[in-house]
Amino acid sequence: MSRDRRYQRLLNDRRWTEVKRIVWRRANGLCERCKREGFITSGVDCHHKVPVESATSTQEMERLAYDVNNIELLCVACHIKTHQEIASHKKEGVKANAERRLARWIRANRPREGGGQG
Repeated sequence: MSRDRRYQRLLNDRRWTEVKRIVWRRANGLCERCKREGFITSGVDCHHKVPVESATSTQEMERLAYDVNNIELLCVACHIKTHQEIASHKKEGVKANAERRLARWIRANRPREGGGQG
């Protein structure tokens, strides 16, 4: 699970519950990756194909988080395999996510031009 507070807030929102429900129905409760490979396995986790943490703005994070076309239902084994393939939990991936998180924070907290004290 991501350490990004904005991402965590998105997943705690009631909209995420509805999006997960839509994805589960679409997949009939089956792992979509296993199904593509000719196996039948129960799905467990909703996985974002394009990582929400890759977004450069809060608005883009929200769009990626709730886009049912960006989410697939996976079994635990496929979810682990998918993250290994994209190296999202390796040192380089964690560092890249931290850099994006910092860039978003800087943009969100940048003083507005012309609107300050002075």
